[in-house]
Amino acid sequence: MKNILLILNATITPPHVMDAAINIAKSTSSKLHTLFINYESDLAEYNYLFPNDLNLTRNTLTGKTVAEQNADLSASQAKLFMDECRHANVEFFIESKLDISLGDIINYSTFSDFILVDAHENIGDHHIADLLVRAHCPVYLVSKDAAKPASIILAYDGNPSSVYAIKLYSYLFPEFRDLPTYVLYAHSEKEGVLPHEKEVNSLLKGHFSNFQIKMVNGNVANVLVDFTAALPHSLIIMGSYGRNVLSRFFHQSHANKLIEEGKSSVFITHKA
Repeated sequence: MKNILLILNATITPPHVMDAAINIAKSTSSKLHTLFINYESDLAEYNYLFPNDLNLTRNTLTGKTVAEQNADLSASQAKLFMDECRHANVEFFIESKLDISLGDIINYSTFSDFILVDAHENIGDHHIADLLVRAHCPVYLVSKDAAKPASIILAYDGNPSSVYAIKLYSYLFPEFRDLPTYVLYAHSEKEGVLPHEKEVNSLLKGHFSNFQIKMVNGNVANVLVDFTAALPHSLIIMGSYGRNVLSRFFHQSHANKLIEEGKSSVFITHKA
């Protein structure tokens, strides 16, 4: 049984993340190790000079403090999640610790098969890229338009990290082996040559029954965005391309284009 580390916003859980987590867990016979995280820093959105004091103010309609209302919301979200898991017959465990830090998530990731998180959900004060470069397991970023993947895009750049990502994905998701799968190789030459072509074909034939190799001239980030736009609701598999490159990729607009315009989810891995 695979162990999925699921990260959810304790007060506002996006339905697409919960649905994706339960559907993936059910289809892959996985357990959901779930972290409900409180984002108290969101109180700054009130533009109040002393946001911590908002915990003590009371809603004139309910008579409850902000902290009490958040606690109610958290309990409601947890109950909804438990009910949905039980209805789907999915095994789950909810971490009781409330003040979960990025460091805690990194520690949990050591013993997880992969992390599943909303593609647009930062971890408190940390950008999602911080999680991507530090996690000890792959990270599955769920698009708001997430559905069961209609196709798979394997981003291949000829380096071991991209091969590692393809192998790890194939081990974790054998249920998707029959989906239309595209191996995308971006190159800068006029007539590109697929690196390690013989070995790549042998690897693919062992794990995928319906694959094509696509060689496209251009920058890998731009190629991914353009290619994905024609294949909505795909799942993109990519290696880190080096941790600095990965961080830049997700701090810039490329990731948003992949996830929003392409309506795709992204599965990223790197060697720990």
